[in-house]
Amino acid sequence: MFGIRPRIGCFRRRGILACLLIIIMMSVLQVRYYSMTGSQGESHWQNFIWQPPDVYNERKRSGYEIVHTGNNNEVKHHIAFLKVHKAASSTVQNIFLRYAMHKDLVVVVPHVNKLFYPNIISTGKTVTPNNILPPPENKSYEVLCCHVLYDRTAFEGIMPSDTVYIGIIREPFGHFVSILNYFRPREVLDINDTLAVSKYLQEPLLYTKPNSKSYVNSRMAREFGFPPDLYITHNESGIELYLDKLEYEFQLVMIVELFDESMILMRRLLNWKLRDVLYVKKNVKHNLFEKIKFTAGDVERYKKWAVLDYALYDRFYQRLQNQIQMQGPDFYEELLHFKRVRRDMDFFCNPMPGVKPSAAYHCPASKWNQPFIITTEDCHYMNIGETAFIKEIRMKQYGI
Repeated sequence: MFGIRPRIGCFRRRGILACLLIIIMMSVLQVRYYSMTGSQGESHWQNFIWQPPDVYNERKRSGYEIVHTGNNNEVKHHIAFLKVHKAASSTVQNIFLRYAMHKDLVVVVPHVNKLFYPNIISTGKTVTPNNILPPPENKSYEVLCCHVLYDRTAFEGIMPSDTVYIGIIREPFGHFVSILNYFRPREVLDINDTLAVSKYLQEPLLYTKPNSKSYVNSRMAREFGFPPDLYITHNESGIELYLDKLEYEFQLVMIVELFDESMILMRRLLNWKLRDVLYVKKNVKHNLFEKIKFTAGDVERYKKWAVLDYALYDRFYQRLQNQIQMQGPDFYEELLHFKRVRRDMDFFCNPMPGVKPSAAYHCPASKWNQPFIITTEDCHYMNIGETAFIKEIRMKQYGI
């Protein structure tokens, strides 16, 4: 329809003004056409889900049971968040715990004894009847956001059918550095060399078995439930097939390097209010342990070692970019507004030394929110440690 072009002889037969009029009319029609078929900036999420082409038949052949939650304009209360170690996941978990407490939702909490952390369901298994407390009487689980390995069947066994699945990952080498700095794994830092990390990366198989559950062996992929054989074979088709599975099962996998962008996508996905996704950064360390030193080529060496983590990150980084592009131009307007509000809220909750704190932070109405107030109690729960928060949730739900 719009591929028609005026012929060269037009100027000879009808004159310059007639041809210009035809061109203008065609342009107006084309603008109207794209304005009717493009994003209207009102219902964002129908354009959110990014699906790779030609994967459905492969999924069926793989034997994976795929369940996908449809989207509508209802507020989502049932959340399964895969809390990946050292990927800003404590910050996100705090958002879900605050929301659960405010809405009186049932959180899945670990069944642990005093020897273990009360915020960890398991670092080596998925959810089982033995590692979580049963829901309170006459209630069902609604929010899952403590550390545990992903397994779709196990998650579906305890969560409602309309649960929204959300995960988070970060750039793999940055994740590796954070793992070293936090856990200080002996297999790396006990190497008798002034450049222990570089020594490790030159021949990691001397220190870590390929199917090991070590935190320095593609740990993000481990927590996303990658099949163990892929750690040994690095089979490309097997990796791609499992990534297809994850892409279908997770409505959103957030990227730490695009954290605020991820927050806006999550707010739109869940149809939450802006105040629901405000946050204070948790568990941030700025100083590196003295033994953590790198040399030229270490990043490339790590890419050859952490094949699964890089495949996971590359796939979902690209998907997040696609999801953002599908949102329309008002996405960036909301993003800018969110950054400003979060900055002001952070100044209120964590005032600089010598600054007298205000009684409350009043956020005025905007295109993106109704007016709301942040109190000192809100700040308390934004700043509270995850262990203390889980203990409080446990006490509220079970009285123990």
